[in-house]
Amino acid sequence: MPAPLFTVINTFTLKDPAGAEEFERRFLDHVQWMRAQKGFRAHQAVRATERPEVYVNLGWWTAPDLFKQVMASETFQQHAKEFHRIVDVEADPSLGMLRLDAEGGRPAGADPVDLIERFTVTGDTQAFEAAYRAYAEAAARHDGFGHADLAKSVVRPGGYTAATRWSGPAAYRAAQDTPEYAAVLRLAEAETTAATPVAGNRALEVTRHG
Repeated sequence: MPAPLFTVINTFTLKDPAGAEEFERRFLDHVQWMRAQKGFRAHQAVRATERPEVYVNLGWWTAPDLFKQVMASETFQQHAKEFHRIVDVEADPSLGMLRLDAEGGRPAGADPVDLIERFTVTGDTQAFEAAYRAYAEAAARHDGFGHADLAKSVVRPGGYTAATRWSGPAAYRAAQDTPEYAAVLRLAEAETTAATPVAGNRALEVTRHG
């Protein structure tokens, strides 16, 4: 990743769990439109396994100003109005710090599992970033790893979000049971959410741009 990508991390919580089908339909229409906008690079949307009323979407942009221009458009505002009727939205604008894929581009599996990890670092953020990179690079050498992204929040002091893809729970649990992951946890508090993929074109973006 030649430069930090502006990363928009949105958490959507259904106001009514019965509204999942409507939300997903509207969301898929929205991202189809977003993919055509200047500055858009890729996105990945997931749905929490244990809290199916919660969705998380990571969107990657070349620059925050381009995203702001899209936000100001009439189409975006109309989509946002429709979303806020059925979901509560929590935004966490961030900068991409790491993007890594499995060695040889191995797929994570036919039924992958995504992990969304929210870290809070109270000490040395550079030490945390180095530790997370060491962990991700070690994980990438093992079967079951798909890809990893780490983003640093611009609104939460010491806040980071990591999104990783795995072939299943056994793969990520094995990766977490390593000295590299233990080193990460010595530097940050972590809140982990297992999720299933809903939609995304991150893998296509990686193939195009490297």
